[in-house]
Amino acid sequence: MRLLITLTFLLALIPFQSHAHAWLTLKIATTDYAPYTSSDMQHNGYINHIIQDAFLEVGVEVEFVTLSWDEALEASLSGEYDAVSYGNFVRSREDEFFHSKPITAENLVFYVNDASGPKTWQELNDFSSFTMGVTKGYLYNDELSRYIKTQDNVETKDNDMANLQGLIEGDIDIFPIDELTGWYLLQREFSAQERENVMPIQPYLSTVTTHLLVPKDRNNSQLVLELFNKGLEELTLEGKLTRFKRLLKQGYYQHPQKKVNFDRR
Repeated sequence: MRLLITLTFLLALIPFQSHAHAWLTLKIATTDYAPYTSSDMQHNGYINHIIQDAFLEVGVEVEFVTLSWDEALEASLSGEYDAVSYGNFVRSREDEFFHSKPITAENLVFYVNDASGPKTWQELNDFSSFTMGVTKGYLYNDELSRYIKTQDNVETKDNDMANLQGLIEGDIDIFPIDELTGWYLLQREFSAQERENVMPIQPYLSTVTTHLLVPKDRNNSQLVLELFNKGLEELTLEGKLTRFKRLLKQGYYQHPQKKVNFDRR
């Protein structure tokens, strides 16, 4: 009850605090998942820009620290960081993390090797005769997570780049990834000839919502969650989320030495 009263009092003060100096600084573990999150990009990438500005709306500063996905989760659960940026909504993660209100909605798709992969699919069991690559530590969504745990035709690689390379070389036949991230990495890291070997297939696996992940069982967990949700609501009301999305489509979030032409999408 005391925590609830304190939280309510702090939230009531937020409109006044947000116009003054920051009254709180949070450390957030993030990953390199361009163009959504990357230490090489403007504002640490698209989603981190939203997270940073949402907290600024409530007078909170954020420090991002880039780690691998597994390290980010583990270090946050051990108390080293206040939150993780970012994760798709996955129900099995709710035992350990709060999901914030949705930040964005993105399409999760399958990229395939053009020669060896399937041309379409209706259910995950259609992939039983194909080798699927997945990235270590990723849960994707509830349906695909269950499938991965029960199949022996799944190969785990350290990162998305390794899976895309394996897809191009024919070591794997199919790979699930966020649609924009897949396109972006292929454009940035691979030649036109290499890109001819892969393509996305229909239908989408799913449309997933993205969230700030706040570890449970911490003294400030509810406060961090409520502060972010309030700031995100303010960004929505001010129309800033629409502006950030426009910046994303215009190619504002870029690796400075490896720029991609977003007009080609």
